[in-house]
Amino acid sequence: MARVTRRNYIADDLLQKINHGDYGPGQRLPTEDELVRSYGASRNTVRGALAELARQGRIVTKHGSGSWVPVQPRPTVHLASTIDGAPDDERYTRYVQRMAQESLGDPHLDFEFEWKMSGDFPRATRLLGLGEGASDTLARRRCDRWFGTKLWERQDSYYPGEIARGSDLTSPRDIEEGTRVVLREMGYPQTRSWDVVRAKMPSPQESTDFDLEPGVPLLVQERLAYARDPERPGGPDLPIRYTETLMPANRHQLVYAEGPTTQQQLQDAMEAFAYSD
Repeated sequence: MARVTRRNYIADDLLQKINHGDYGPGQRLPTEDELVRSYGASRNTVRGALAELARQGRIVTKHGSGSWVPVQPRPTVHLASTIDGAPDDERYTRYVQRMAQESLGDPHLDFEFEWKMSGDFPRATRLLGLGEGASDTLARRRCDRWFGTKLWERQDSYYPGEIARGSDLTSPRDIEEGTRVVLREMGYPQTRSWDVVRAKMPSPQESTDFDLEPGVPLLVQERLAYARDPERPGGPDLPIRYTETLMPANRHQLVYAEGPTTQQQLQDAMEAFAYSD
């Protein structure tokens, strides 16, 4: 077993106290002198522990002002699976209702649309069953979800060009009825989907776009949706939409429900998991 250094011991102990609420949001940590005395450690060791917590984004340290726990917004809990009466597509309305309590500024959406060559996005191309030739195109819709001046969530949705062409999917505006309804009316009713949820460290541009604190990763929710192929009624389902949603991990949590679930049960689950321990 690897030996725990004194610096890491102090950092872990302070982190545990932060997680348990001994030092709450906005509260100051003991001074360096106090930490040196309480842990019986050198000043350099204490500074190293504080620097590690600052690197992780768990504290803010400013020369001459000490260290304190930053005030973090309440994480948004998303329904990430389908239950009766709660659509899993374009969940922004309920999202805004929950976030309105946090006084983060007015919510708004920014939309972009562009045609891309399939070779520009190999993952979406492969999952949607397209080739990488010049004749295959992708329709990409981007939705940026904001609160005030802070980007909260970014969703990129990709559709085969031959399906999206000439439809509302190519319009850079909000589709109030949801893209699933649009696809169903076009003859592509969704039959199933699968998700992959992973974490990644942000690129420098993503850190800037989301205004991320040091050490905060992004949650990445990928979803591939399928529909019946209208040209092959008895054939296999057709992949029609690939969606990638980026969410700062300290601002979001995902809830998956299995079996009969009421709206009240869903609300109770969201409230129960709204804060990390």
